[in-house]
Amino acid sequence: MKEDISVLLKREESPTLEFKRQWYWDDSTPSEEMADKWGELIKDLVSLANGYLNKVGEHRYLIFGFSEEEENLYSIAIDKIKQLKNLSAFKKMLLQKLENFTRPALVDVYVHQISIESNTLLVFEIPSPVNLIELKRQLKTKTRHLDEGAVLIRKGQKTDEVRTATPYEIENLKSEFSKYKDSTLFKKLNPDDELSTSEKSIEKTIQLFIDKNSSFSLAEKFPVKERNWKENIIYEVYRLEDGFSGLREFIYIHDSSNQGRTKGEIKKKNLISNFSVAIVLIDRPKIKDVERRKMNIKRLFNSDYVYFIDEFGYEHLYKDCILPFEKFNLPVYVNGLYDEDDAFDLPAIDRLKDWFNSENEPLFVVSGHGGIGKTTLAKQFLDSVKEENQEAGILFIDSKEIISELSRNFSIDNKVSDVFDFYKALMDADEIEGARFDKESLQLSIDNGSLIVVLDGIDEVIAKLGDKFDVEQFITSIFEEYSSGLHKTKVLITCRDHFWNEVGKKILLPKITLKAFNENLANDFFEQKLKGDVKKVQKAMAMADDLAIEVSSPSNGIGNKTYIPFLLDMIGYLINSKDVAKKEQTPFQSKYLIPEEHTDQLISQVCRREIIKLESMSIDQQIELFIRISANKQNGINLYDIKQELINIIKDFDNSLIEKIKGHPLVQCENNMIYFRYDVFDTYFKGLLVYYFFKQKELSGVDEELVRIVSGYLKYDSSFTESVAEKLILDDELIIFCIEIIEAVEKIEGVNYEVFVSSVVSFLLTILQKGSERQSNLSSRTDLLEKLFGVDGKLVGVCLVDIFGSSTSKPTFDFRGKELVGCTFNNYEYFWECNMDDKTVFHDSIFKGIDPRVGVNYRIPEGVFSSSCDLTAIQHLLSEKQHESESTQEAIKSELEKVFKLFYQRGNFYPRKQEEVRKKLSAVKLLRQLLDKGVIKNYKDPKKPTMKQYRICENYKTVIDYIEQGSPSSEFQMLVEELT
Repeated sequence: MKEDISVLLKREESPTLEFKRQWYWDDSTPSEEMADKWGELIKDLVSLANGYLNKVGEHRYLIFGFSEEEENLYSIAIDKIKQLKNLSAFKKMLLQKLENFTRPALVDVYVHQISIESNTLLVFEIPSPVNLIELKRQLKTKTRHLDEGAVLIRKGQKTDEVRTATPYEIENLKSEFSKYKDSTLFKKLNPDDELSTSEKSIEKTIQLFIDKNSSFSLAEKFPVKERNWKENIIYEVYRLEDGFSGLREFIYIHDSSNQGRTKGEIKKKNLISNFSVAIVLIDRPKIKDVERRKMNIKRLFNSDYVYFIDEFGYEHLYKDCILPFEKFNLPVYVNGLYDEDDAFDLPAIDRLKDWFNSENEPLFVVSGHGGIGKTTLAKQFLDSVKEENQEAGILFIDSKEIISELSRNFSIDNKVSDVFDFYKALMDADEIEGARFDKESLQLSIDNGSLIVVLDGIDEVIAKLGDKFDVEQFITSIFEEYSSGLHKTKVLITCRDHFWNEVGKKILLPKITLKAFNENLANDFFEQKLKGDVKKVQKAMAMADDLAIEVSSPSNGIGNKTYIPFLLDMIGYLINSKDVAKKEQTPFQSKYLIPEEHTDQLISQVCRREIIKLESMSIDQQIELFIRISANKQNGINLYDIKQELINIIKDFDNSLIEKIKGHPLVQCENNMIYFRYDVFDTYFKGLLVYYFFKQKELSGVDEELVRIVSGYLKYDSSFTESVAEKLILDDELIIFCIEIIEAVEKIEGVNYEVFVSSVVSFLLTILQKGSERQSNLSSRTDLLEKLFGVDGKLVGVCLVDIFGSSTSKPTFDFRGKELVGCTFNNYEYFWECNMDDKTVFHDSIFKGIDPRVGVNYRIPEGVFSSSCDLTAIQHLLSEKQHESESTQEAIKSELEKVFKLFYQRGNFYPRKQEEVRKKLSAVKLLRQLLDKGVIKNYKDPKKPTMKQYRICENYKTVIDYIEQGSPSSEFQMLVEELT
């Protein structure tokens, strides 16, 4: 600590010192509130780092466990806050979040746990920055949204109030920081040769060695750890003993160490009994000739036992557990693209390689639509890793293969929450024999960089397991348990963007979103797929153009075509099969497929080709089978269950049909399970299921599977919902059917009724928006709600859940003059943008996560929430608005007094020249409104008819007593309330 804690506790709060009685959260805090809690912490640290004018050069302190008003200590219950139990891991997580939010990155933060008078205090220490720090992305706290580019400071009405800096303050603070950077004080505190510290350690490696060699135990007074960064002497020494005078000694030499000085220090302290048999562990350097580093260490330490840490772990701790890896050697590979900030069409594989070579960046996410090429990119990346390092252990886990195993072994009370859960499910599902990692050895192998993990299609786990999968804890464990020793952890996740957008609201991670192919990439794909056959390539591109999507390029605004990779692959398949349907052919007939839909066209061609092979199965019968497979809770369908599904489609068939289905180009068969060849087909056929259900309008189709799919996939502003909505027309018949299914689902136990209802509403709103027959506006959307939920002039049972984002068509409604009963608004970000007035009343309704979107200023009409409503989760909004209202009333009251006093003379109100009034009230914003309301009127003096004057309306005579004696004036108070 820069200063003694007792000295700090005697000071008053200031722009560089803040006290808090308690921490922001504990283990009982709901997960949906955690993003806001982190936002509060980041806001406080950033504002503290900037401080205020004349505070540059001072250390900053944020102290938890002390009340300045009471001058009392309050111990922080760290055992009830899981994130704080390991401060080293917490600091890493905090720094990553700060790097994501601040520019330049605020990473010079120290966290201390201090005991004083039997109380545990938590102290954040920030050396004075040398730059003004701004937010590089939007930051949300429980009470406000802070925009990108905001500069937070700590000086307002109170000396420690956090607010956004003015342009004047920003300019002066930048000047002060610049002067400080060049000052003697800064150079004294920050000598050039001082290196940034690192928390790397081989403690876990040694512990696992002891576990595997139980005769050894750690000798007394060991380990010895030295962190002398100024002299570049950084090492660890471990001495292990057994019961028979055996000895095993380990030396860890940090990659920033001066090797000669470090050996001299170890020798001087007599920490090693025999250097020639000591095991020396070193970090693997990022140079081509890595063996030279080992040879140099061998000569210097006179030891034949020099290993890179990952090498030692592999050879002596978990070699037998590493599964063999065969390169994928993809027959066709085109480098996918992504955009980042103002840079467009960047190579995705290069970004993954940069991440892989980075330090202390354990987790990366590749997101994108289904069929966009996420899995292909991941496999190509793993092949490149293997080419660079033949010894690298690689674990590719396909979520489809393990989903059933996870579902069987985990529950809501015992959730999937760790990488080890995925590993164990893979080993059990594949019945892999031989040595296996336990949790500790898996953690070490990943942390040491011996094992690279890819979790492919984690959206499958999110979608299928629901509450059985704790996504937040899963990701937290990677930072806290898998990246707490040597910072070599590399875990790559692929996930469809619709699912990751949900997770990403709470957890900020480095990610890229893959784009569809452009024309050049599509052509390159066909060149490889069709072996350079010019005619086939031209034919394929012609088909692809029919299925292409017109988009406007963000770089130049010009319209370009983009191509979905999985569709290109299917086109290549059809071209190679020499059975491509011609445009001149009669359009196909199908109750599921629409000839004008490009994807439907392609699917129909694939199914038409299979009719002969599958004999009795028509296109629609094939489609129905695939719809049934997609509706299955499990990922795919067991071969023993598919017979029952076929009985519901075809009355008479033999078992040979099942064998033929296994060879269908849309599916693949593994481990007696039939899966879709591309995960996008699973979503596609779910879409057909939903479309056909709403097209047929038969209540008999309502079951738990349909409710699950509608609830999980029909979300507002999602590509899935839009793809289904585009095929349907919003009419009274559809609305009546939706009313009927809402009533039917209410009777089904074990389903989330509110989410289902919200999904139906989102679906109808999307049809309204997409349809050309009606225009989506405030009136038409409100009319839709009234048809769905209107009962005796009231809206009953409205449910709007998980409706958020930045949609160009705001899903808002007109609630003016309406009573709403038994409604649920949960994570509905547009709530405050709905029209409400003093006659709007909510009864028996629930409100959660309705903080306004960025830049939205909201008003809470008096009496809008009746006492029967559950307002627990939005109390902060109500309190904030009440405080804001009180402040606004005071400001308006002050301005009104200025207005009336300008006209007050000699105990009465007298006319004043208009020019004089405008000049003297130039800073008063209410003048226009007072004129409109008739409080101030135009006045023509008969004696001076050409002079333009104002006068106060006679109705406000009582304000004279208010001005003279402070007597209450009902007219004055009513005017204040009207203008608030």
